Amino acid sequence: MYESLLRLPYFQGLSINDITAILDKVTLEFKKIKEGDTIYNIGDKCDTFSILTQGELQCYSVSPDNTYSITEIIDSPFAIEPESMFGYDTSYKSRYTAKSECTVLVIDKKFLFSDFIKHNIFTINFLNLISHSTQKQRLAIWNFTPTTIEERIVHFIFMRCNTHKGEKRISIKMERLATILCETRLNISKALNNMQENNLIELHRKEIVVPQMELLKKETDKQS
Repeated sequence: MYESLLRLPYFQGLSINDITAILDKVTLEFKKIKEGDTIYNIGDKCDTFSILTQGELQCYSVSPDNTYSITEIIDSPFAIEPESMFGYDTSYKSRYTAKSECTVLVIDKKFLFSDFIKHNIFTINFLNLISHSTQKQRLAIWNFTPTTIEERIVHFIFMRCNTHKGEKRISIKMERLATILCETRLNISKALNNMQENNLIELHRKEIVVPQMELLKKETDKQS
């Protein structure tokens, strides 16, 4: 257990003595999740700090108007919406289902504040990782101006993903994507088919599959 915790970015820098002191007061729960079982659903209250320590998750997110959705495959380690523990809306924004058999570390929110937060290293790690995520999103908005339709499509996907690697499936009608990007359906179709010819995406009925998001972003950046 000690080695598993110390490998996670939130606990790096803590000593075994620190972890022992915490475990004397708090019982950490490592949940085994069967393949196909849903861990958290959209709208569930986020009152735990949960980290995927082993296995893969399928994360499903849907637009506020229910006109499109994105399904991601996420590998461990991964903190499941730690930002949703705070703010005006403390519910999960996505659905998380076990893609394979998973292990999830669950810490009750009250113990996070009563015990973990007493350790400055954990607090700094926690704030740094949440801040880093927010800053990356801000930079992506301000530092990149798409010039081609392909870049705009990639940027659309990029800004809506939890992670920027692995497989993504975007369920959306061509007309809806064209409306969002202020383009004609024909131009969107041409751009998507060009991306498919370059083996960056796969097109299915009302679905865009990105086998490797990191490769798609890399190739698009090269062309810009």
